[in-house]
Amino acid sequence: MAHFVPAKKSFTAADTVELLADSLIRYHGFPEVLISDHDPRFQSDLWNQLCRRFNIKRCMSSSYHPQSDGQTERVNRTLEQMLRTYIRSDEREWERLLPALELAYNTTSHSSTELSPFEVMIGENPLTAAELDIVGALAPTLTPPMTKLFRQLCDRVQSHILKAKWQQKYYADTKRRAVEYAVGDTVWLSSKHLPPFNSCPKLEPRYRGPFEVLERIGTVAYRLALPPTYECHDVFHVSQLVPHRPRPPALVPSAADAAWPPIHDAAGNPTGEYEVDYIMDQRGSGDAAQYLVKWRGTPEEQATWEPANHLTGCPALLRAWRRRQRRRLQARNNIGPSEA
Repeated sequence: MAHFVPAKKSFTAADTVELLADSLIRYHGFPEVLISDHDPRFQSDLWNQLCRRFNIKRCMSSSYHPQSDGQTERVNRTLEQMLRTYIRSDEREWERLLPALELAYNTTSHSSTELSPFEVMIGENPLTAAELDIVGALAPTLTPPMTKLFRQLCDRVQSHILKAKWQQKYYADTKRRAVEYAVGDTVWLSSKHLPPFNSCPKLEPRYRGPFEVLERIGTVAYRLALPPTYECHDVFHVSQLVPHRPRPPALVPSAADAAWPPIHDAAGNPTGEYEVDYIMDQRGSGDAAQYLVKWRGTPEEQATWEPANHLTGCPALLRAWRRRQRRRLQARNNIGPSEA
């Protein structure tokens, strides 16, 4: 059963706990398992204490792998489709529509169970507006004992859920790669969901790294040794990783051959300058600010700290970096003191 509850980006950890208690716990009790993403609110001390106090098992999805909480993602997609259907000119009315859409969702039969969420929870669908004109014509009928009815419903639901799981697993396995990594292996990390380093995300390299595997988490996730400039969770699903195969020693260029590629002018003469690939980090502020620059054609290990007056040839990259830093600062300021 789904509950559609409006929330705000400015909510703190305390606000989300209050929302959970008001919209879920008072109707269904405390959950045994709580699945969430790595939002700072769900990683706060308040949430940790709540789960320990009531013995709630916490399961967090892998970074950039929403399939870990596929049920929620699927419900969210259905809700978005319903909202698009009913919202016309004023997009601000979506909050007012949530109660009606929740009733419609929970009284609709689902393909996995072939029953509606209400039928699974209470054994029947509640009366809806569409049925008000015929309810008076219905005569009372005898029903089997409630215990037998619920037993039949549970058996039916479990059978359909098991069948749906096998079907979903079959289709998922056709696209799944059976790849495993050991601690110490090096892998490439997909940059699809990582913050872009340059001003044109479409021209970002498809993979970054290589990074060392530090730990295996479960059966399909791995913890990587990311540099401190990567402001993201360090556990990734195996689908985001590609094995790194070092080149044979004979193909590795020597230090003399690995010189940075200079920029040439229109006549083909070297200018003595080097092209900036992207900015990785910053230290200091104002006129004293320095930027960790990754140069095009060189690995990240050869990045250097440069002042702003050395980056006059890439103003767009510098502006994009400063905008991204301002957004990160604003995001941190929007998190309440309980998450700090």
